[in-house]
Amino acid sequence: MSGHAKDLALLDKIYRAPALEQWERLSRGLPAPVFRAVAQSLGAPVKKLAAWLELPERTLRSRPGLTAAESEKSFRAYRVFRQAQEVLEGEEEARHWLTTPKRALGGRTPVELLKSDVGANEVLNLLGAIDEGVYM
Repeated sequence: MSGHAKDLALLDKIYRAPALEQWERLSRGLPAPVFRAVAQSLGAPVKKLAAWLELPERTLRSRPGLTAAESEKSFRAYRVFRQAQEVLEGEEEARHWLTTPKRALGGRTPVELLKSDVGANEVLNLLGAIDEGVYM
């Protein structure tokens, strides 16, 4: 299994775990290559994802592991991507949707809101509405 595949497998394992297990794993920090795997999943350059999440891209490259806060933000982006993938039924559809401005988000792209829990919840709420057939 390649490094990228191992990183995605780790993220997927955390994604499927109960909330307290997610919290425990993220509190310990994730390996730094996980951030690159999230960026690749989203189809975004590492530098761009770092900017969206307000993380220091240069620092992310120079350390072997992410802090708990960096892990949380990285996982948040992955979690929203996975939810978009499930609702929109495909990776490409999810990538396009996440990077296209939405009227329901004040003309912002969903990825712009991923830097905070409140913003990510708004994106997840919109995905929930789409899944229920109530697009806002």
